[in-house]
This record gives sequence, structure tokens and C-alpha cells, in this order.
Amino acid sequence: MVAHLVRLKLLLLRNTLRRSPAALVGMGLGVLYGGGILVLVLVGLVSLRFLPDLEPSRTALTLGGAFLVLAWAVVPVVAFGTDPTLDPNRFATFAVPERQLAIGLAAAGFIGLPGVATTLLVLATFVTWSRGVLPLLGAVVGGALALATCVLLSRVITAAASTLLSSRRGRDVVAVLGFVALVGLAPALSVGGSFELTLADLAGVTTVVGWTPLGWAWAAPADLADGLLLTGLARLVLAGALVAVLLLLWQRQLVTAVHDPRSSARDAGATESGIGLLGRLPGTSLGAVAARSAIYWRRDPRLGFPALITTLFPAGLLFAWHLGGSELALVAMPLASAYMLGWGQHNDVGYDSTAFWLHVASAVDGVSDRLGRLFPSAVLGTICLPVYAVVGAALGDRWDLLPATLGAGAALLLAGFGVASVTSALKQYPVPGPGESPFRTPPGGAGITLVVQAVVGLAVLLLALPALALGALAWFGHAWAAWVALPVGVATGIGAAVVGVRVGARLFERRMPELLQDLVRVR
Repeated sequence: MVAHLVRLKLLLLRNTLRRSPAALVGMGLGVLYGGGILVLVLVGLVSLRFLPDLEPSRTALTLGGAFLVLAWAVVPVVAFGTDPTLDPNRFATFAVPERQLAIGLAAAGFIGLPGVATTLLVLATFVTWSRGVLPLLGAVVGGALALATCVLLSRVITAAASTLLSSRRGRDVVAVLGFVALVGLAPALSVGGSFELTLADLAGVTTVVGWTPLGWAWAAPADLADGLLLTGLARLVLAGALVAVLLLLWQRQLVTAVHDPRSSARDAGATESGIGLLGRLPGTSLGAVAARSAIYWRRDPRLGFPALITTLFPAGLLFAWHLGGSELALVAMPLASAYMLGWGQHNDVGYDSTAFWLHVASAVDGVSDRLGRLFPSAVLGTICLPVYAVVGAALGDRWDLLPATLGAGAALLLAGFGVASVTSALKQYPVPGPGESPFRTPPGGAGITLVVQAVVGLAVLLLALPALALGALAWFGHAWAAWVALPVGVATGIGAAVVGVRVGARLFERRMPELLQDLVRVR
């Protein structure tokens, strides 16, 4: 059964790449970008074998391995989401033994670029610890346990996150925690960057990390190479116990999903009386689309959670200013807010899923659809941009830069709206489906997601370049540039938005059937 599930994952991956050239291109780009870094790391691991001193190998592998385990736990959740290719809910009608299903789905988690890269890194550690029989055996056992820890921890955390976000209260809690984590990232990095770590400090950190669950499997070979047999064996035993606990947790989560497959789709959110914004905005196509978009942003976690982070994330730059005195961080607040709010609409049609047929059936005109979808982000932009600009100017006592930040921010926001109006009528990439967790992403979507986001982001920056250039001149002391940046930024942004909405409207009206076909296909 385990081998069958692995073959099934390989078959689904192959079919996805055959069906979607964009996914194949995305995978190729991932290999190109990540392959160079991987080769450098592999060369470094092999080079450690020939160092006479054991401490560099101990430090690099323990800290690097712990970071790798942490990346497996965090990155899939916040970046790419859970992989529903072999969704446990789909096995509810099959009499598959729970233990075999848990092991098989965990093994299938290695299928993909992250799994291949991690396996290669573990194999390279065999060369690093080929200093003797005992450290090599420790590397083999520890590497196997580390691989199991990575994939099982990733499965447990993503499954728990998906379950947590299935309720309204859970989504609110995660949103608050996510914002606190993002805001705390800046001071943590600032504080960490203010310390100068010595080799002795790194050795102390390595000792601490080596006795945590993140470092047990990675630190054991160094102990065996150093003659600390009991210590190395103790770490391996702890690492094995960790794998057993994670497997048990993963199996229990599978039991819940298989026995009650509808539990993840339940939402205990309160219902709203009346028709809300649909009754307050004008009874036109534009008003209906705008009201629907605003309701989605407020009630759909797939849109509400990113909107909250997008709105509040620039405030984290206040810590960089407070701890490091960086005036550039204050100037960047309104620019970051405007860029993210404008850029974030580029895949809005993708969140409609198959419900987009209502737009097709009712023949919504393109201008109403394009402008209506921009309504929520436009409201936030008119609030966040001036607020962040004024706060930054007041705290840094740089009122001379206020016109420049307003102009550059307006250019980024409006240019983002224009580009998004075009791209959302051209290409949608896979997103979580209605009722699903914001952390869930259809298979094969990571590559095309990165490509589309990179192209859209570059286009927005190019359109806003005149205002940004004038803002840079103002930053370097040319006072006239700040006042020129304001009208130039507003005019550039309005021009880009008007052209983008008109072009996007024509594309939308002409391509509505193709858009619906794409949305059905990515589901």
C-alpha cells in the first residue's frame, strides 16, 4: 500500500506536468534557482569531510539541519500550502489500514523538489561523516530519522493549521498570531544583528540546539565521531521517539479526516441578517460586484487573512526604525502598503472558482467587473497610504518627504490596480477552493504562481518608476523632486489604472468563457 501511494503521487505529478505547461515551466525555474544553491551546499558538506577540526562540521550540520527541519514545518504553511494531491478525505470510502495510509501519505510527501533536495542533503552528510564506521552509521540512521521528522512534522502542522482555520474563531486567532509574528520579526532581526557571534558563541548555540528536537538527529554523528558513544546513541533514541510521536499524531489526524471527511469544511461563523452591503451600494452591476467583493474580503478567510496581513505588515517597519534609527524604514511604510494592496488583486478572478459562471451567465460588463473587484482594496488604500505616509513623516520629522511618499505610493497603488485588471482577465493560477483553508493549494500551482507574481510585480514597479525615481532624488536632498513626485505619481497612476481597466475590461468580456474553463480545469 505504501508503494502504491508513492506511485500514485508520481503518476499525479506526471499528469499535472503534462496537462499544465506552466507547471512544467515553474518546476524548471525552481530547479534552476534552487539547484545552484543546492550544489553550493552539497560542495560545502563534502568539503567539511577534509577539515581536521570536528567543530565546524558539528556546528554547520546541527544548526543547518535544525533550520531545515524548521523550514519543512513553516514554509509549506505560509508559502505554498498543504498538498491535496493525496488528500486524506479522499480515502474515506476506501478500506485502507490507517497505519499504512499514514506511512504511505508521509512517504509521498518526499515526491517533489523539496523532498529531492532534502534527500540529497542527507546523502551528502554521509560523506561529511565518513571519518569512521560509527559516525557513518550514525549519519545513516540520523539522516533517515531527520527525513522522517521533516515530512511528518510538515504533515502534522499543515493538517493542524487547516483544521484550525476551518472555524471562524480559529481564523481570527491565526490572523492575530500571524500578525504578531510578522511584527516581531523586524525587532528580532534587529536585535540579532546587533550582536557579534564568535566561534565560542556558535559552539554554545550548537550545544543548545543539539539537545532540542530540531537537532537530535543531526548532532548524533558528531558525538559518535568525537567518541561520545552514549551521548550519540541517546540523541538517536530521542530522534526515533520523536518520529514515533509525530507518526502517531499524523495517524490520529488521518483517522479524524477519514472518519469525518466533512469536518474540515464546517464553519461555525455567525450568519448575517439582511443582505448587508448588497442593499447599501447602488443596485447596478458595479455596485453588486463591489458589494460581493467586500463581503468576500470580510467573510472568506482566503481573502480576509491576506488582506489583514497586507494592511498591517508595513507597521512592522516601525521596529526597524525604533531599534536601528532607519528613516528609510519609515519612508518604506506607505510604499510597501500601496504596492501590496495594488499588486494583490492580480488573481482575484481565481478565487471565484466555478461560481464565476454567474458572471458569464449574467453577461457582466467588463468595466463594472474590473472596478467592482478593486473596491475593497481601493478603500483600504485610501486609508492606509495617507496614514502610513503621515505617521512616517511625523516620527522621522521628514515632512519634506511627505509629497514624494504620497506620489510614489499613489503610483504603486494605482499602477497595481491597472496591471491587476489586465492580468486577472488573462491568467489565473490555482488557489484554495471555496470553504478550504487559506493554506491549501492545488498541486502544480507553485511554479506558475511564482512566475505570474514576478511578472506582475515587475510590471507595477516599471510603471511607477518615474515617481519612484523622483522620490529617490528627494531622499538624496533634492527638495524640488518631492513636489514634482506628487503630481507625477498621481498622474502616472491614474493613467495606468484607466488604461489597465479599459484593456482588462475588453479582455474580460472577450475571454469570459475561457476564464470559466480555466477555473474549472484548475479545480
